[in-house]
Amino acid sequence: MGGLRVLITNITLASRTGTETYVKDLAIKLLKQGHTPIVYCTHLGTSTQPDSIVEELRVATVPVVDNLDAVGATPDIIHGHHHPGTVTALLHFPEVPGIFFCHDWLAWHDYPPLLPRIQYYVGVDYTCRDRLMLRHGISEERVRVIYNSVDLDKFSLRPSLPKFPKRALVFSNQASEHTYLRAVQEACAHTGIALDVIGAGVGNICTHPEKILGNYDLVFAKARCALEAMAVGCAVILCDYRGAGAMVTTTELSQLRRFNFGIRTLQETVHPDVLVKEIARYDSDDAAEVSRRIRETAGLDATVNEIVALYREAIATHQTQLIDPKIEAKAVSAYLHKWIPRYGEYELLQVRFSHLQTEYERQQTEYSQIQTELQQFQLKVNQLQVEHAQIVDQLQAENVPIVNQLQAENAQIKEQFAQLKIERQRLQTEVIALYNSTTMQLRQRLLKLPIIGRIVRLLYRLVIGRLPL
Repeated sequence: MGGLRVLITNITLASRTGTETYVKDLAIKLLKQGHTPIVYCTHLGTSTQPDSIVEELRVATVPVVDNLDAVGATPDIIHGHHHPGTVTALLHFPEVPGIFFCHDWLAWHDYPPLLPRIQYYVGVDYTCRDRLMLRHGISEERVRVIYNSVDLDKFSLRPSLPKFPKRALVFSNQASEHTYLRAVQEACAHTGIALDVIGAGVGNICTHPEKILGNYDLVFAKARCALEAMAVGCAVILCDYRGAGAMVTTTELSQLRRFNFGIRTLQETVHPDVLVKEIARYDSDDAAEVSRRIRETAGLDATVNEIVALYREAIATHQTQLIDPKIEAKAVSAYLHKWIPRYGEYELLQVRFSHLQTEYERQQTEYSQIQTELQQFQLKVNQLQVEHAQIVDQLQAENVPIVNQLQAENAQIKEQFAQLKIERQRLQTEVIALYNSTTMQLRQRLLKLPIIGRIVRLLYRLVIGRLPL
């Protein structure tokens, strides 16, 4: 069976979020399998940067265009991500069938365009499947589910996990101090786990996560990022700005996989107590089994084979159809009616944008003032700290002579006290010896005799001068 010419659309290739990475991996794998992928996107970003997805695709010899006039050969199938580019490609190639892939429950650009040449609508999980069927009225027989996958050639298995996690990673473009990062930091601090963060939200974009994921025992992530971390062998707690989920264990794996470890699995508030509870469920042996099952069922090769089979099915179905141009024109008209703003709405949007821009500028001014005040306050705090240190040093310097004198006097008093204590003990010894002497014992006996005792006492008084001679 010959290779297919596949035109893949995406709304942007300017960053490294989910669908951009999905397109890159899919296109390169299609090329390796003998197909001819072409990537179409009007927002390429700074494509000359060596670490951009556009440049990575071009190095892999995958054509990337932002104008369909550059494609001189008609594709066999249009693989559509996001409705603006999908509809544009279908109109540019009016004889080519399409498949539309939905990656998100909420995103406006994942709204499925209802055109007759789109043979199948694919959700990357059952959440997106429900969006296609239950929010946009697409019949069940035209909807498929093809899960996300991992390039196992790149994401190799790490060594065995330790019994207790030591290093953790937040792996998300949405993680920042303004979203949910503080909660994760507090949870990891409470449990004694070192934490790193990668993602656009903290200005630390990682172009090759497969090179670093194996350095971590525990990863906080969702969706594709969570899947990649599990494939490497890390324990994973589902977490993102939309909410927190569970530690992925073998018990919940099948159900969580059905929902792509995404929005339906993030039903808890992102709070340190919630995360600490999930960290306590860490089990290195169970995480290893989760990884084994993911590597067994979520490889990129098998997923691309499934997608190619659907391409061929869509092409075969299209060849048996005769689509009325009027029906397609009405479908395109309905699409344009929905997505092209009316003049009045456009004016309102302009006014709203103007108000938002003014408010943004006002808040920027306030923010700058607050930053200035904060800097001044910090300078004042630094100055007070210096003055406090100087006062402490001065007091210590002034008190050193006094303290030394008091210490010397205290030592002298202690020495005198010790001498007096020795003298007291000596006198006590002499008194006891005197009291026990023969003379003292005789005296006591004489004093007890009636006549002699009276004479002795009289003589004693004469001796001490109490009686006249």
